[in-house]
Amino acid sequence: METFSDLKKEVNNLSGGILLIGDLNSKNFPISNKNKLTDIYYLNGDDDDLDDEEIDTKDIASNIHLRELHKYFKEGIDNIYCNYLEVKSYFPSFFRESLRITKKNIYLVLKNKNDYKRLAKKYGRYNITCNLYSFKKCNIMVIEANDIIVNPFKEIYYYIIDSIEKAYNYISDQI
Repeated sequence: METFSDLKKEVNNLSGGILLIGDLNSKNFPISNKNKLTDIYYLNGDDDDLDDEEIDTKDIASNIHLRELHKYFKEGIDNIYCNYLEVKSYFPSFFRESLRITKKNIYLVLKNKNDYKRLAKKYGRYNITCNLYSFKKCNIMVIEANDIIVNPFKEIYYYIIDSIEKAYNYISDQI
């Protein structure tokens, strides 16, 4: 995937269900009605951003927290496509939940490339392949979480570590 048209081709080849998180516009999420998506769930945004009247999305109640996604998607979801800025402040919860419910890939739209190193390190703990694709319009991080099995103890340990890191960063920013 080297050009934005390659990204369009990959997104149009997605199959199964997809969870869209955050404000995504057609520049960042090149969806069309030609793909094989059976279910499109939309959380935290306006589905008018997709600019396609023929695609039906299922809005998830706005009161669902990221830490409760596994309760809503008990069977899992095939792909997640997310604007990283929308989940950045809730990332420890998003990280844990995304690994629980994803069957195939996670696509993160990043504003800058510096976030990639930190995120790749976090996902690398689970031996997951992460790739960054830079385009004129956006940077896309593709996380290949194909049916990963997560150890609950390891999951809790890393959740605590990430939460402490988040609190430390918040306190240091306030000083």
